[in-house]
Amino acid sequence: MINVKDTLVLDDNNEYVVVSKLNYENREYFYLVDINENRNLKFCYLNGDKLVELENKELIKKLLPMFLKKCRNDFEF
Repeated sequence: MINVKDTLVLDDNNEYVVVSKLNYENREYFYLVDINENRNLKFCYLNGDKLVELENKELIKKLLPMFLKKCRNDFEF
């Protein structure tokens, strides 16, 4: 199970932190940020036990506000 704040090394050999995750239309999506280059973002979904990078830009535009809202709620102080 992948959780928010977990760190993952992806196929590009970069280390990412899970900033946010959400379930949308019965699929689990993840918002990842490279810990060494914070401009390097990845939006992925879980397919079995593998993370697959999301390439559908329209879906990313739809998911991004949901990720940010979820992130805000997860990290409220």
